[in-house]
Amino acid sequence: MEKRVTPRIQPFVAPCRILEGSRGHTAYLTDLSIRGARVSWEGPALAPGDPVVLEIKIGRKAAHSRLHAEVKWARPSARGGHSFGLTFHNLPSTEQQALEDVVAEFRRRAEQLAS
Repeated sequence: MEKRVTPRIQPFVAPCRILEGSRGHTAYLTDLSIRGARVSWEGPALAPGDPVVLEIKIGRKAAHSRLHAEVKWARPSARGGHSFGLTFHNLPSTEQQALEDVVAEFRRRAEQLAS
C-alpha cells in the first residue's frame, strides 16, 4: 500500500550531487516530490537519519538549488551502488516554490501527453 502523502514525479532521472559533510558525490535523482526524493549512486550506503544536502538544478534557474534533507531509507541498487530516500527539511520559501513549480509543470506536461 502506498504510504506517500504527496505525489512523486516518476520516472524522473536527473544528475545531482549529494553533499555529505565535506564530501560531494555524483548521483542521480530518480523521483521527486515537494517533500522528498529518491536518489541512486555508486557510492557507499548512507544510514537512515544521516543529514545530507541534495544539490540540483531545478526549474528554470541558472544556479543549483541546495536542498537540506535527511536519509529516510537506504538499500542496495539492482544496478550496483545504492538507492536511498530523502525527506527535505526547512527549505527556504524560494526553494520550496521552485520544487512546487517543477512538480506542477511535470504533471501538466504528463496530462497533455495522456490526452
